[in-house]
Amino acid sequence: MELYQQLTELGLTPEESKVYLAVLELGGSFVSAIARRAHVNRATCYHTLGNLVEKGLVSSYTKGKLLHFTAEALDKKLTQMAEERLERTKNLIPELLSISNTLAFKPKIRFYEGLEGIKTIFEDTLSAEHEILAYTNLQQVTSLFPDFFRHYCREKVKRGTKTRYISTATDECVDLIDAFYPKQYDPNLLEILMVNKAQFLFQNEIAIYGNKVAVMSLNREELIGLMVESTTFAQSMKAVFDLAWLGATAFVAK
Repeated sequence: MELYQQLTELGLTPEESKVYLAVLELGGSFVSAIARRAHVNRATCYHTLGNLVEKGLVSSYTKGKLLHFTAEALDKKLTQMAEERLERTKNLIPELLSISNTLAFKPKIRFYEGLEGIKTIFEDTLSAEHEILAYTNLQQVTSLFPDFFRHYCREKVKRGTKTRYISTATDECVDLIDAFYPKQYDPNLLEILMVNKAQFLFQNEIAIYGNKVAVMSLNREELIGLMVESTTFAQSMKAVFDLAWLGATAFVAK
């Protein structure tokens, strides 16, 4: 790394770094000579030298009728600059952390697109430590990606994750579970309420698990997904699901 870049990291501007190095290389000189050495115009050089004087890195005195600039002792001043910069950083950290903590309550929202994006959300539901609650359309979800959904169902069984579905009823639903869940799985890991298609047509899956709520389109023409990570939102949506679960028994498809 060039010296002027290192000086810039200590807090000097690029112009101040170049001019300061020029003063050092010349052993002190007049503005015109310093400007030529630093490759800056005279007016800029004069202004920059004034800044360096204020910072204590350069001093000036009159030699003849011209103003002469020379570098001050390096070791103490540069060390002082580094220490001041470190101290400012230390003082800034608590303020930045307070801003971060203030915003910590805000929910995290992620958007996904395409079939792979939808799969990513389904994979994330497998992180559920307890049960997964979902409004869905089992016929659509199994048609969307049959191989993946078979893997997904078997992975839930392997992890011992319970799922409660409220699903739109279709003619194809009857054989879906046997086709996608492994044989002789624990029946306590799956509960499904089928609701009338004419009244409750779901074309998305809304999954509630842990502190997350995910919405996944099951329509090939609109493959988008949304995941919201918020404890309070997830708790509210779980309460709504439990209420729907109780009420769904009145609408269970015959």
